[in-house]
Amino acid sequence: MGTFIRDRITPWQGAETQSIGGMFFTVSYLANLVEPSVEIFPLAFVGADFKADLLHELRIYPNVSLLGLFALPRENTQVHLTYASAREREEVTTDPMPPLGREELTCALDADVAIVNLITGCDVQLQALAGFRESSGALLYLDFHSHALGIDPAGQRYYRQPPDWREWLALTDVLQLNAMEACTLSGFSEEAPLEALQEFGLSILELGPSVCHITLEERGSLLCHKTDDQAQVTRIPGVSVPLVLDRIGCGDAFQAGYIAKYLQGASVLEATQFAHKTAGLNCTFVGSSGIRDMRHLLLDDTADFSKDE
Repeated sequence: MGTFIRDRITPWQGAETQSIGGMFFTVSYLANLVEPSVEIFPLAFVGADFKADLLHELRIYPNVSLLGLFALPRENTQVHLTYASAREREEVTTDPMPPLGREELTCALDADVAIVNLITGCDVQLQALAGFRESSGALLYLDFHSHALGIDPAGQRYYRQPPDWREWLALTDVLQLNAMEACTLSGFSEEAPLEALQEFGLSILELGPSVCHITLEERGSLLCHKTDDQAQVTRIPGVSVPLVLDRIGCGDAFQAGYIAKYLQGASVLEATQFAHKTAGLNCTFVGSSGIRDMRHLLLDDTADFSKDE
């Protein structure tokens, strides 16, 4: 559940690139990583100007259903991402697509896993998701993402704490936050030490989730999870890649890697380690253009992408 985005990327080195972004990363990574018998069912509103291009890309994957894509007579959301350096970027977005409601979410009630990726921040109605949670037995994975961001009149994003963040977390089994999102929700400064983030991650487990990932880019992540009714934090090291070209979609790649391993029966730790491998490789190409080329590396169990802290 989320939004497909027209991405216009101006890198800090190289030429400007047009790409399909948003939940396309999660869907296409999953399509390459799960067994062919696993059906992937994206739920999203799509602008009429964009639907043909999107369907052209998704039809490559026979395990992706197209029945949950609802065309609207308007332009699809577009994001212009301008990099000032390999790490710093500015995001300017056009109007978000309307949120998915109860009627749309009914299509997915029999799912085994529901990934809610708040790409624009208003992709799904909170009450619709609460109704879905009551009626479905799916594991609910929430990437809080842009719900921690406001949009100013010029379309620029800025961090702010939404008043309903605890209500979203109460519906969640597995939560994903990056460090800045965790600082925003907790009220910490962006320079908060890891110890403070660990304590915040543990406190999240009291709100509903049994697993909380706080991702730290090249530093890895904090895996906060419940084991035998006890909460613990595990520091997961990052991965080493030859060259970082683009960080767009790394969080989406992370969730896809985690869920792909979860569906294979992997432990929380094993799934998180594979999530890092997926996110790390996502940094090695611009936009979503290289996802299919990463498949053989991701499925190679002998490849070692870990590094010491």
